[in-house]
Formats: sequence, structure tokens, C-alpha cells
Amino acid sequence: MYRLLIVDDEYHIREGLKTMVAQSGLAVKVSAVAGDGETALRLYAERRPDMILLDIHLPDASGLEVARAIRETDQQTPLLFLTGYESVPYIRQALALQATDYLLKPVTREEFEAALCRAGERIAQWKRSGEESAYRQHLSESLYREHLLLDLLQQRRPAAEVIAELEGLQLFGETGRPPYIILCCDLEESSPEAAASASEAQGSPIRNSPIFTGLAWDDPTTVAGVKAYGAAVSRNRRIVLLSAASERAAERTAQHIRHAVQEQLGQAVSIGISRPVQRLEQLPEAYELAVLAAEHRAWVGFNQIIPFASIQTHALNSSGLLEKELLLITELRAGNDAAVHAILQEWSAQLGGLPVRQVKMVLTQLVLLVMRIVHSDASVRQAAAQDQDPLLGLSRLRHGPEMIDYVFRYFIRISNRIREAREQGVPRKFQLAREWIREHLQEDGGLNGLAAYMNMSPKYLSVRFKQVTGESFADYQTRVRFERARELLLDPKRKVAEVAELVGFADTNYFSIAFKKHTGLTPTEFRKTFL
Repeated sequence: MYRLLIVDDEYHIREGLKTMVAQSGLAVKVSAVAGDGETALRLYAERRPDMILLDIHLPDASGLEVARAIRETDQQTPLLFLTGYESVPYIRQALALQATDYLLKPVTREEFEAALCRAGERIAQWKRSGEESAYRQHLSESLYREHLLLDLLQQRRPAAEVIAELEGLQLFGETGRPPYIILCCDLEESSPEAAASASEAQGSPIRNSPIFTGLAWDDPTTVAGVKAYGAAVSRNRRIVLLSAASERAAERTAQHIRHAVQEQLGQAVSIGISRPVQRLEQLPEAYELAVLAAEHRAWVGFNQIIPFASIQTHALNSSGLLEKELLLITELRAGNDAAVHAILQEWSAQLGGLPVRQVKMVLTQLVLLVMRIVHSDASVRQAAAQDQDPLLGLSRLRHGPEMIDYVFRYFIRISNRIREAREQGVPRKFQLAREWIREHLQEDGGLNGLAAYMNMSPKYLSVRFKQVTGESFADYQTRVRFERARELLLDPKRKVAEVAELVGFADTNYFSIAFKKHTGLTPTEFRKTFL
């Protein structure tokens, strides 16, 4: 267990860092904290921590000055700098002090954990190596080069400036030729027992796997015949840059990495592959595409190799099917169970003709949309709080029919809850009034007919209906008319004239004009779009 000394003048930052260390699961514990340079040097002398995190700006001294005092007698203890200032001179001074990392406030959990892992690796290397001076120089240069790659990919600094430094260091040499391809390797979460075993005394499992440790900037590894350079983004994500690589070679490399991780760690890894790019300036774009592809594993399945081109193909093939999502969401928000059921029944046949991966992609996108609706409505969110996470349930299914059945039952359940939430608190008498309106759309009675049914005067009924339901009689009747019209139009056997009559329009042309004004489409256009 490595002991960490935290030096920062802000109490809340010190406490936040302590919490992150405690929750990280790494073999690191906070042995002491200090708020100024004098206390830091005293605690260093008393406790001899294994690693030190230093804020650059302290009340009585610079963190760099504290580091220099420590380096006068100690060349081994890893130093990590934390500051709110992104300054090239500070970075250079930190590197001159053999700093393990230079972190910017506010630091994310992933960045902080990755920095602790690097510090742990440095300690382990010191213990294994008798050539301390040579190793210190090697590690500092390797870390600097890795930071340069991340500066370029994540656009943390101007691209031209970073590329100039890369070229000045002759980083690629003769092996660094286009086309370039980025692999985003995400280690999947494992069981708690496996995760504890992997991280025991090691820190980051993905970083300590030999297949990843070998992917270093200063000594590129040949993986499946391709030159590969690596950089750790977070505890479970590593970026691999391939040079002079074809798309086919990139897939072979990804397969090799996946197999090696499974063999060495006993864990799954999903790998996103970017499109090839020809210039270093295009690497940030390639990085974004690789990350996007890797994050599609929730749609296409875990432990997969996912080229970005395959995502584009899926989106193109399913675009016609997803045009109906707006109609589904509209009917779902309205709590219109019958219309939701009709849409889902029709989709069942269409989805059944797609590959299983594409079915999962489409259903996942729809579930995400419905989850946003649930989250935005407090009453529905509370009613659904005890439900299983639908994405988790969907991720466990492997066959298309069971995915479709699972998601459709979820949609119907949410539609019922939305309808129930809308009716909650409405007196039974006015619930009957709304039912009467839905059942008498063909009649001309309107407000007067409802008033006679409820034994009220039309004027009083109009005022009370708005007070109780939140909608005027006319607005409610219009909404229900077009909800019912959309539902009926989804039945291809019904003629437009019949639908018009059933929802209270004697003139088909007037119905078409009103339907387009309300929905943006004529009845015929609606059918062409959603049938």
C-alpha cells in the first residue's frame, strides 16, 4: 500500500482528493496532508511518504520550491503537481524535477487515478531497476511524449504547437508514416473479485497489462505487423496510435490486443477504430471517432471490435425505421396507450427483419429517449423508481424477439404510468367527462352535450373543466381528435374519409387541412412517413 502526502492550501480540495483516493480502489492511502510548504517539508521528513502531490501556489512558498528541497536529498519519490495554471514554464520546471505528472484543476477522478497509477508504476520500476539515473531520464521523457500525444488528441493545446514539438523530438522517425488510425481500448467492468485481484498492488489493470505497457512512445511496439504507440487516458481506457496502417491491419491489431488482454487479464475489452487520416492535424478528429465507436458497445454488444464505418452503416440502414420515433414519443407523452401499442405492433415486423445488432441499436436509442421522458416528469419518475434499469435489462438479452418483447412491454408500462399520472388528482366526475369526449367525437353536441351529460350549465362546466384538468374543453377535444386520428391512420385498411368521420369531421378536405395544421403533414403524407 503506497502512502501519499497531499499538499494544498485549500481545505475542500484536500478533502476532495482524500475522498477520491479512498474510493479509487487503488493500492494508495493518504498518510498526511499539509496546507503550506513548511508543514509539507516537516511531514516529508517525519513520514517519508511513497509519493507526494503538490499544489504549485502555497501561502509561504512555491510547490516547486518544496519539490527542489526534497530533490536535494531524494531523487526517487514520485512528485505530482496540481495547479490551476496551464503554464509551459511551470511544466518545464516540473519536468526538470522529474515530476511524474502535472495535473490541472479541477482534476477529474479519471485523471487523478491515472496519475496515481503512473506514480505507483514509477515506484515499482525503481525497485526493479538498479540503474536509477538512466531510468529516471527514460521515464521523464516517455511521460512527456505521452502527454504530447494526449495534448494533440484531446486538443488541450494548439495543434500546430504540439506537432512542432513532436517533430522536434523526431518522435516518429521513419516508422511514423500515414495513414494514421486511432484505437480506443476500453476495459470492461469485471466482477468485484476480479477487479480487486487485477488492481492489487498494481493500480491500473489496463496500464499494467504487458500488451499495453509495451506500447510506449519512445520504443513503438510492433503489434500484428503494425507500429503502435500508446497513451493512457484514464484507468480503464488506453489510446493506441497506429502508423502506416490500413483499415484491415487496424482490425487485425485490435483483434490481437483484445486476445492479449483476455489472456493476460481475463477481462473483456471493447475497441473502437477510427477512420484513417493522412495528416497529424487530423488526429483529434480520428480520436473522437474512435471514442464514439468504442462507446457504441452499449448498442452493438460488449467485448466487440467496432470500426467507425460500421456505425455509419447501421445509422443509414435504420434511418427509415427511426423516422417514427417522434410519433411514438408524441403518443407516449400523451399517455395514448392504444396508439403506442399500434405503433409497436407495426415495428415488430420491421425490426424482426433486421440483424440482431441493429435491432439492439435501434431499441437502445428508443429506450434512451423514453428514459428522458421518465426523468423529466417527477410523478412518472417516482412511479418507475423501483423498476429495473431498462438498459441493463436490454444489455443481458441476446436474441432479437426477446429484445423486442422486453422493450415493447417497457414502453406500454411507461405509457400506462404517464396516463395514470395525468389522471391522478382529477375527480372521478371529470375523468368520466374526458371519457365521454373521447367516445363522442363524431357528435355535434360539443360542450352543450357534455353539460347535459354532467347536469351542469355549459358556462360553469367550461370554467370547472379548465380548473380541474388544466386544459380548456376545446383544447382537450382538439387534442383527443388528432390523437385518435393518428391512431386510426396507422391502420392501412381504413380510408381517410372514414377516419375523418370517426373523429368528427364531415368534410374530408377540411379534415386534411386541419390535420396538416395540427401535425405538419396531410393524412396521406402521414401514412407515407409512418407506414
